[in-house]
Amino acid sequence: MKIERENELRVIGITGGIGSGKSVVSRILRCQGFEVYDCDSEARVIMDHSEPLKRDIAALFGKECIRPDGSINRPVVGRHVFSDESKRRWLNSKVHELVRNHIASRLKVASRQIQNQDAPGIFFVESAILNTGGITPMCSEVWHVESPVDVRSRRVVLRDGMSFADVKVRIEAQLAEYDDFGDIPTVRIINDGSESLLFQIETLIKSIC
Repeated sequence: MKIERENELRVIGITGGIGSGKSVVSRILRCQGFEVYDCDSEARVIMDHSEPLKRDIAALFGKECIRPDGSINRPVVGRHVFSDESKRRWLNSKVHELVRNHIASRLKVASRQIQNQDAPGIFFVESAILNTGGITPMCSEVWHVESPVDVRSRRVVLRDGMSFADVKVRIEAQLAEYDDFGDIPTVRIINDGSESLLFQIETLIKSIC
């Protein structure tokens, strides 16, 4: 599905594999006053507040998937989707659609807010799965945060307590996600310690503001 971009708003996608540092880039941007939509955290909120989705989950996976307080019992849902590929695809499709719709609504609000401003409007969207989530067509540009596999692995092991073997599996599973962003201009942000991350971001901001 082709998603129309907001004419008055520049939408920049921030992406990268696990441990690449895309969340650090987002934090720097927020500190500089930019809005960054975090797809992961927003998706959790959206899921817990979508009554139609929760009804569908209960109907397909069982009532035990919804807690008495109305929130989604993620460990139980996880057992269903990780053991059944068709269920995983179904749930991902539902959630991706909800997130895209929510982003679109936020873009409309942001677009209205900049109508009387001289500065260009910029809206950042952070997601590890811009392509899979169908978000890339909404973007004017993509910032791809990159770092060597060994550096990323060490970061994730220290941050999340995962084993190197588990991190390797996660990294390999994501490889195809970053092969092709179509005709969307893509900027590489190198986060391996060889260049100042802050300097790279400030340089990019100056080029678009």
